[in-house]
Amino acid sequence: MTTYNSRMASLKFYDMADRYILTIGDHHFDLNDDTAENLIADLEDNACATITNHIRHKSAKITK
Repeated sequence: MTTYNSRMASLKFYDMADRYILTIGDHHFDLNDDTAENLIADLEDNACATITNHIRHKSAKITK
């Protein structure tokens, strides 16, 4: 497992790419819908995460 040192990460659905993209600092990772939705569900109770609805898809912003 790789560790990324960043103060913020985001997980958003991008219509043009038709997929979720997890951004941690300068790193970007494509996630399938199931993985992204499971990650968002896991983050819903986390105090460091803000979950919002954005065009029929949930988004997450995670801060340190």
